[in-house]
Amino acid sequence: MEDATQEYELMSLRQDMKSVGEYLKDVSEQIIENKISNYPVFIVHKEEAIQLGRPLIIAEQTKTNWSFNASFIENLIKKGILDYEKLPDFQNIYKNPKEFACIFMATPQFMNFVWCPFNVDEA
Repeated sequence: MEDATQEYELMSLRQDMKSVGEYLKDVSEQIIENKISNYPVFIVHKEEAIQLGRPLIIAEQTKTNWSFNASFIENLIKKGILDYEKLPDFQNIYKNPKEFACIFMATPQFMNFVWCPFNVDEA
């Protein structure tokens, strides 16, 4: 993916986080409090065919740039997105889930983890 395209995608994600960040923070807290996982992950995508996680926000319905699905790292390992051997590395870079959303950006050109503050205006 070209750097300009990647930069645009990240900026459009940041824009969405201004409107959905607090909701995602609540979902993240519920995943942790209900002992589902200590590592919530939000899959963001523009493709309808993504069958990863549980749909939370559908772009066409909410007028966001991205659709958001809720998942957690153990599920991504099970699905083969992350190798189990890389789990310790992932845990070492995982940011505070009370402040940051762990986001797996899934586009045809770019698949990667990024962390975005739930409250973008404070970042």
